[in-house]
Amino acid sequence: MPVIRPYSRKVKPPIKLLCNLQNYLKNLEAWLVRWKIKLNVDKTVAILFNKKNDDWPKVKINATPIEWKKEVKYLGVVLDKQLNFRAHISLIKEKYNKAFRARYSLICRNSSLNFSNKVLIYLAYLRPILAYASPIWACTAKSNLRSIQVLENKTPRMIANARWYHRNIDIRNALNVPSLQQFIQKLAKNFYGKLPDINNPELANIPVYDHNDQQNRKRPRMTLSL
Repeated sequence: MPVIRPYSRKVKPPIKLLCNLQNYLKNLEAWLVRWKIKLNVDKTVAILFNKKNDDWPKVKINATPIEWKKEVKYLGVVLDKQLNFRAHISLIKEKYNKAFRARYSLICRNSSLNFSNKVLIYLAYLRPILAYASPIWACTAKSNLRSIQVLENKTPRMIANARWYHRNIDIRNALNVPSLQQFIQKLAKNFYGKLPDINNPELANIPVYDHNDQQNRKRPRMTLSL
């Protein structure tokens, strides 16, 4: 169970954040006792999103110190302390390659399936692996996005039985399949467009910023400007 500190409008010193986090954990302990829920403390870790490598004091749950981690996996997304998402990109590529090999016989050049079924396998089974939670992590470095795009390009090329001189954009137009970048942008617009309609005080406290400003290029809404 990762302990993740939410965003705040006011930037606070890490020590102040740790005090607030410890106070929150005390309330959590009382809530767990009230609802008779037993927490596995041995599987609980904490992460502080900070670029410094300082040795912070450990917070405690049920008098047990919680280990600080440089990265945690939460809802299928690997969150690293600097939020560059390199570890998550590596996980995505590993999952995609595994799924690609599992469906290779169906979408390979020699497969007897028609183009429509091959494209359906790609859209329904393979592409979601690459785009999962992308409105959050697609603000990563362009080199990371490029590595995913290069990995993904081979699937439409295989489906279309394309030759080396066929351009990727022409292949996608022929298959009527948008690029991964366009698909991620569409997901991001839907995701961030629905946030104001969600009745959640923590979401309401997230600072509003201009995603077109280059100073915000490493923040999640930058996905809208890919």
